[in-house]
Amino acid sequence: MRSRSMMTLGGSVLALALAGPACADDTPTTAGAVDRLKGLTNEAIGSAKRGVGNLTEDEALKAEGQAQKLRGQAEQGRGRAKDVRENALDQ
Repeated sequence: MRSRSMMTLGGSVLALALAGPACADDTPTTAGAVDRLKGLTNEAIGSAKRGVGNLTEDEALKAEGQAQKLRGQAEQGRGRAKDVRENALDQ
């Protein structure tokens, strides 16, 4: 079961990560960059959950963290693929 603080932390990190760079300099972001950023965020949060699960010996939290980390890695791969496709179309 997720703790309320863990859900808030995840949402806050994602919101800051997504809003920060795009708002700072108003450069357009590509779909690939957005996916890569979401992936990095999910991977980091998943790693944190696994770490907390290891410390507390909470098997469910460790599994949830591992799953979120893997989702993050998949999102990053999807973002890289979008970038490759977009770069190929630009040439």
